[in-house]
Amino acid sequence: MLSTRLSVAMALAATCSARAAVLALAARQSDLTGCAPSFEGHPVSIIYGGSTGVDELAVTGDVAGANVITRAMSARTPEFLVENSGKFPASYLIKDQNDHELVAYATTIPRADAAIKLNAIDDSEQDDRQYWFLSCATCADPSFPVPPGGVFGTSCQIANVALDLCIQQTGVLGDPPVLAPCDASEPNQLFNFLREFL
Repeated sequence: MLSTRLSVAMALAATCSARAAVLALAARQSDLTGCAPSFEGHPVSIIYGGSTGVDELAVTGDVAGANVITRAMSARTPEFLVENSGKFPASYLIKDQNDHELVAYATTIPRADAAIKLNAIDDSEQDDRQYWFLSCATCADPSFPVPPGGVFGTSCQIANVALDLCIQQTGVLGDPPVLAPCDASEPNQLFNFLREFL
């Protein structure tokens, strides 16, 4: 009888803990007030317009451990495939366009160089450092297909689910972006998602 009560108490505690985790994630997502784009399965360039011109996020190689960096924009070679994770609250996997088994992954040292690397997808879905919230000022109407070269979302913040920090461009071309406290008034945290040209 005592073991049954303990089992029930442990199950109840686990359920409460899981609910608290979901509510905490939902609260974090609600801090980012904006729309979330639908990418329709198209490869994208994640671009930033700053003082150095138009830059984009890119990878140093298509292998696990490769750094996510900034480079001069090349709209003909999108680097990423962004997919809804299917988890609640809504989050995304930012996949390497050339190897869909690799995703942008937040390291545990947010402001360090190479705060975001490619990592193999965690199929157990337990490591939230592979998931990202997106919050955009404007999103393309999902009723109409986005044409080649069109924009899925503008002025988008990209926040890591686990660390509750946003990707921030440093302003130095070629440097890796950092993860910093999310701030909608910080222009270095605002990115556009551009569909590939055909």
